[in-house]
Amino acid sequence: MKPLITTIGALKELATGLSPDAIGTSSTLLLRTGALVDFIVARGDSISGPRVVVMRPLNEVEVVVPDGLGSSRASVLSRMASFVERAQAPGGIQLPRNWTSYKYNSLVAFYADARSDPRSTRWIAEPLAGEPTDVVFWTSTDNERELDLDRFALVPRELPKGWDQDFKGAVQEVNARSELEVVKPNSDVEISLAPIESSLTKGWTYDEWHAAISRDQRQFVDAPVDKSIRLRGPAGSGKTLALTLKAIREVTSSRSRGSSPRVLIVTHSWSLAAQISNSIDSINGAPIPEIDVFPLLEIARTLSPQYVNDESGFSLIGEDSFSGKQAQLDEILDVLTEFKETDWVTFRAQASEVLRRRIDSEDIDDRFALAWDLSIEFGSVIGASAIFPGVGAELRYLQLSRATWMLPLESPGDLKVVYAIYSRYVESLDRRALLTSDQVLVDLLSHLETHSWNRSRRSQGYDLLFVDEFHLFSPLERQVLHYLSRDTSIYPRVFMAVDPRQSPSEAFIGVAADETRSSSASDELLDDVAQYELTTVHRFTPEILRLVKHVHHEFPTLDLGHDWEIDFSNVESSKESGAVPRLICAGTAAGEESDIARAVQELYPRGRLALAIVESKQWRRYSALAARLGESKKHHVSTITSRGDVEALASRARGLVVGPAEYLAGLQFDTVLVAGIPDMGDNFTALSEKSRLLSLLYLALSRAERDVRVFTNNDDGGAVSVLDRAVANGLLKKEQGSQV
Repeated sequence: MKPLITTIGALKELATGLSPDAIGTSSTLLLRTGALVDFIVARGDSISGPRVVVMRPLNEVEVVVPDGLGSSRASVLSRMASFVERAQAPGGIQLPRNWTSYKYNSLVAFYADARSDPRSTRWIAEPLAGEPTDVVFWTSTDNERELDLDRFALVPRELPKGWDQDFKGAVQEVNARSELEVVKPNSDVEISLAPIESSLTKGWTYDEWHAAISRDQRQFVDAPVDKSIRLRGPAGSGKTLALTLKAIREVTSSRSRGSSPRVLIVTHSWSLAAQISNSIDSINGAPIPEIDVFPLLEIARTLSPQYVNDESGFSLIGEDSFSGKQAQLDEILDVLTEFKETDWVTFRAQASEVLRRRIDSEDIDDRFALAWDLSIEFGSVIGASAIFPGVGAELRYLQLSRATWMLPLESPGDLKVVYAIYSRYVESLDRRALLTSDQVLVDLLSHLETHSWNRSRRSQGYDLLFVDEFHLFSPLERQVLHYLSRDTSIYPRVFMAVDPRQSPSEAFIGVAADETRSSSASDELLDDVAQYELTTVHRFTPEILRLVKHVHHEFPTLDLGHDWEIDFSNVESSKESGAVPRLICAGTAAGEESDIARAVQELYPRGRLALAIVESKQWRRYSALAARLGESKKHHVSTITSRGDVEALASRARGLVVGPAEYLAGLQFDTVLVAGIPDMGDNFTALSEKSRLLSLLYLALSRAERDVRVFTNNDDGGAVSVLDRAVANGLLKKEQGSQV
């Protein structure tokens, strides 16, 4: 193959498991084929950022990674992105010991994959002089003799030329693409997905909405603002709409009294912030200058002095994207491997038998599960407690109270092991000039506790704070909210929309994390909090609601407390009755894919359609299926791998949307096909893992308006018990799928 020019962002996006064949369906990536080189770039890339040149002298099948490594493509791509990031750090590139790197002048050879042995494939790469540092992946080899880099250095090597302008054009094109490319199929299969803004506001005015909303919603909107309010409700009950209407009401009411309040609506993502901002403009007929709508992380960047004029060269990892989470997990996996090969022998005797088994395991799924648990511990426990490696830090960690949702650590020895791994993790990030969102928020909190902010908040603070998806906010983030109010003489007035069951992955931990330490219990900072509950679901049919209720009741017993729990016994649907959701059970994974393809063919002309993948580990297989579905040109297929992709879908989209369930939040479809459901039986010893997967199943089901079809196959264990019980209760209609 001819050389490929790509970027760190594109490598990370591909590392999410997106099949190379599905690049054309991605709203984030752009593939451009040239006469001498090919380009793969990502939305958000900069023409001044580092470029990655992959020479591909031996590639015949794989687009980026060496042939033969397709089965571990995500791991290889993540390591490539990590290498390029490390090359940007001042003082020369430093690689983890388990990469087994060799250097000669500017050439570097290292294992291409985390699963390494003496005969594993190695990259031969070269960081080029310049600012930023471009990187060339010259070739790969699994031959030990070719690791004599001084000989390789004598081989004539020539970079492709004349591609700079084409690269700039590709980057400009992907960033200028304000809407997804639309395939122009026959009119009988062309379906429009309404923009989020239109689906929420319908072009109605405030008065029209106030008259049309439910009694429960209107009660919340009209409630006095002398105390904080927690608005609880299941998916589809109109919490975001109610928050938006109340923010508009409070501003217009204050204007009539001759005052001008400052109002902040806080979200967890830019996509939701854009949705709410557009809704305000539509309902009001014009922007409302008194209302700011931002993700909390953007507020941190705006208010923290160290980030307002940041010249440190540090960049954020894991801001709000699937690829960011994958990058963090890969970093933890690397640190785990290095720790196991070095310091583990010192700590092993102190650790419990459970933790020893987890660290000693060579099973790749066990390693990913441990990395996931550690990522939660690092972010929601250690990071939220503002513990940084240094003198006295380990003792502070050992003295933290433990809650039931946290990683089970049975002894002080277990805690010391985790702290040692955490210290390596932070050191690795610092060495590569990378920041996590938790670190940024800790810095913000430090600033908010200063006399300087206490003076500034009178002009820069807010009178009213609205928080959508409050269940997604960690204890650290909730504590930050307390300091954003303007008047220090009264408790902050915060209006929160809550649905704990809709919280994917580590977001669930944020709900349970209130008991980690006293200062993180945000309700203690809010004085008296009124409770309002929405009991009418407007999005989906009674049949879908009954299935959603069933999944809700399947959650393990958790100490959420009365303030958090939703009473589903009173929740009803305002929609007309529809079809009973269906469970299609195939004999094989291939058979399941055939069943999904037939369902797409049948349902595509009827309305908006989504394929929601519950377990992200299975994303690669289903993204390849998405690519095959898109090849027919009869269906326009869009893949979504981050919350940022939602903005593109909100602008305009057609046909089938395929993505991990957690990134379909904020979208709604006529029909949702649900797949990628792993075993959730008794073999799941971790309560948090079962809760996470049930949260994602709950989220996937609640995206549908009229119809739900759930797909399973015997190769992956068949239908899980929660679905079998739904069949027994008449909530799912079971059908036999393809058996070959």
